Amino acid sequence: MTDNTVHLQVDEIGIALHAPVETRQWWELYRRRHAGRLTTIAVRVPGDLVEIDCEDRAHAEWLRAELRGRGVPQRSLVIKQQPKPAAAPAQ
Repeated sequence: MTDNTVHLQVDEIGIALHAPVETRQWWELYRRRHAGRLTTIAVRVPGDLVEIDCEDRAHAEWLRAELRGRGVPQRSLVIKQQPKPAAAPAQ
């Protein structure tokens, strides 16, 4: 994972069980093309729980909307924003 603070968490079970075939194929291509941005959180059958590093919240919201528009259930897509680390006190 990079130092980005915004991630889209994708539950691939929602894709495997509820999305149309075209969406599953699109997701596989996306996952291969952006493999460096994905971190697997949990390995499961029929699909993993992964986090995608996003440029910012707008990018995460765009990707979530794209997947929703392709038939992925809302409950399978969660935007996670990590708090920025506190600055070191000045000495």
